[in-house]
Amino acid sequence: MQSSFVFHSFRFRALVLVPILLVVAGTVFAAPVNSRVAGEAQIKDFPQETIYYIQYADFLIKHKAYKEAAEVLCQGKAQATPSADLLVKLGDVYQKQGLVAQAKTVTLEALRVDSSHVAAHVRLGEIYFQQGWHSSGLEYYKAAVALAPDEDLPKVRLVGGLCEVEQLTQAKDQCLEFISTKPQSPDLWLSLGHVFEKQDKRRQAFTTYGQVLTLDPENSLAYARQGRLFCEFGQFTSAETACRKALDLEPDNALGHAYLGIACAKLGQNDEARIHAEIAEDAGLNMVSVWKIIGN
Repeated sequence: MQSSFVFHSFRFRALVLVPILLVVAGTVFAAPVNSRVAGEAQIKDFPQETIYYIQYADFLIKHKAYKEAAEVLCQGKAQATPSADLLVKLGDVYQKQGLVAQAKTVTLEALRVDSSHVAAHVRLGEIYFQQGWHSSGLEYYKAAVALAPDEDLPKVRLVGGLCEVEQLTQAKDQCLEFISTKPQSPDLWLSLGHVFEKQDKRRQAFTTYGQVLTLDPENSLAYARQGRLFCEFGQFTSAETACRKALDLEPDNALGHAYLGIACAKLGQNDEARIHAEIAEDAGLNMVSVWKIIGN
């Protein structure tokens, strides 16, 4: 009799737990969204699960439907369990639309949900720099570094912020300190190359980008930056080769398009120069130098 009771009791617990486990599994291992129909269906089935709003928003962001993505995330903000991840994602979408004030508001809200959220600190640093409040931006970057000492992005942002406010010696020293604890990080070496460029130490920058490529042979940004330096050295054939390599690895690399455009213009390849310059301009880069060479 006791044995029968134990069996039925276990069976009852199993029946209760299975749907809960399925929901938890659905939350953690949710399949990527590949259509609006799928995104809307997941939200309808699991309205309190933030991951479905985020994944649907990622799909919309990929297709540059930023307004729709913001609407989905606002819906999640209203209906789902409070989530710093969702609020940071919403801040990202607002930034992509140029809505800086709204981005700051929701990212500050993310920190009220989770004061140790690293991505929220990084995003607020970016926002404050965008608004010209550099001291506040640096403080958020420093907080992110302290919260995540093993992550590269906060360190890269801090070094970049120091460069932006022309604290170049401090930027170099800080970057070298970071590299001393993580010498295999291509991103930190990229940051050091950026510092050297800002200091007008172009040969040192070029060598540093070579170190990046030793660590990561498929780093498109390192190739693009070498292409830029080749242009500055007047070595336009080498610049063309480096930029084409960057674009082979990352076809949307705006810097690669920009300096391939310049290299092609200098080499008399006007039609191709125009194509790459237009792509770079669409990405927000100033390509006046190409138009002056080839005419517009």
